[in-house]
Amino acid sequence: MKIIIQNISRLRKRFKQTTLICLTVLAATGCKKDNASDNNNTTSDGSTIKFVLNDNFNFSVINGALAYVGITDTLAKPGPYTFLAPDNNAFSLLNMPTPTKSSFDFYTKARLTDLIRYCILPQKISFKHESLVQNKPLLTATGGNVYLTRYLNGTDTVTTINGLKLTSADNAASNGYIQVLPQVPNPETYSKVMDYLHNDTTLTLFAAALHRANLDVSLLAGKDAYTLMAPSNAAFQNSGKLGLNLGVSTLDSIFKADPVKLAAFLKYHIIKDRFFEGDLYRYTVAHPDGIQTLDGSNVIIGGNPAGFHAITVTGRGNHGIPAAIARPQSGNQTVYYANIPCGNAVIHIIDRVLIK
Repeated sequence: MKIIIQNISRLRKRFKQTTLICLTVLAATGCKKDNASDNNNTTSDGSTIKFVLNDNFNFSVINGALAYVGITDTLAKPGPYTFLAPDNNAFSLLNMPTPTKSSFDFYTKARLTDLIRYCILPQKISFKHESLVQNKPLLTATGGNVYLTRYLNGTDTVTTINGLKLTSADNAASNGYIQVLPQVPNPETYSKVMDYLHNDTTLTLFAAALHRANLDVSLLAGKDAYTLMAPSNAAFQNSGKLGLNLGVSTLDSIFKADPVKLAAFLKYHIIKDRFFEGDLYRYTVAHPDGIQTLDGSNVIIGGNPAGFHAITVTGRGNHGIPAAIARPQSGNQTVYYANIPCGNAVIHIIDRVLIK
C-alpha cells in the first residue's frame, strides 16, 4: 500500500511538471505567433484603404495595378496612410480603361511599383484642413515628394496635387484617407533636375546645351526651384528649319555655340519657381500678357485647361505658332511629358523651341 501511494505521489509530481512544461511551451509559442502577426501587421478590418478601393468599381484599374505589383496588402495595414488614387477616368486618358493584365503591358513592374508607391504618403493627412499653400512638398513612400496646393477660387477652396485638381478629398478609411486624382501623376524620381535630364534620352540636346552654357552648374544644381520648358531632341533638330541660324540643331553645333548667347536662348525656356500645368493656367488668368522667364521676357501660356496635357507656350518670336507638349516617339501610351517633378524643378517637354 505504501509503495502504491508513493507511486501515485510520483505520478502526480510528474504530471505537474509535464503540465508546467506544456504551459511554458504554449506560452512561448503563443508569443512567437503574436510577433509574427505584428510583423505581418495586416488587419481584417473591412474599412481599410484596401477594402474601400476594392469595394468601389471606380477604382478597379488602380486596384488591379496594386494586385499586379503585389502592394495591395500594404494598404490593409494600420498605417496610417494617405493614398492618392487615380480613378478609372484617369487611367482611361492613358487608354487603360480596364484592369486586365494587358492594360499594364506598357509598364514594367518596377516602373508601376514606383508609380503606386509614389501615390502612398506614410501619414494621415486631411487635405481639407491644410492651410492655403503653394506646392508644399509632402513625402511619399518612394522618398520623393508630391506637391500640395490650396488656393481660393471665389468662395471655394481648391486643392491640387502636382497641379491636378482633386476629384474628391478626404475619403475616410480606418487607416487613413483616400484622395482621388483626375490624372495619373508622373513620379518624382530625382532630387536634382540635371540628374533627370541626363537620364532622359528625349532631352539629350537640351542637357548638352545647358552644360555648354554652364547653366547646369551655375543655375540648376542648387535648391531653388525652376520650371523648364524643355524642347525635345526633335524640337532642337527642327530648329534648323526656322531660318534663324540658332545653331542648336545638332550636338556638334551646340558644342561650338557661344556660351553667352546660348545661355540667353535657354533662359527664355526657364521660369523661376515651380509651375505645374494647373499653376500655369491659374497664373495666366491673372496675367494674360504671359509669364516672365529668366531672360526677362514673357512667354504666353495657352491651351485648354480641361484637356489632357493640352497646354501651349508661345514665344514672342514664334509668330503665333505655339509649342505644345511633345508626344513620345516610342508610342508608349503611359509616357506623358508634362508635369514631371524633380526636387528642384518641374519639367514640361515641348515640341518646339521658343524664340524671343
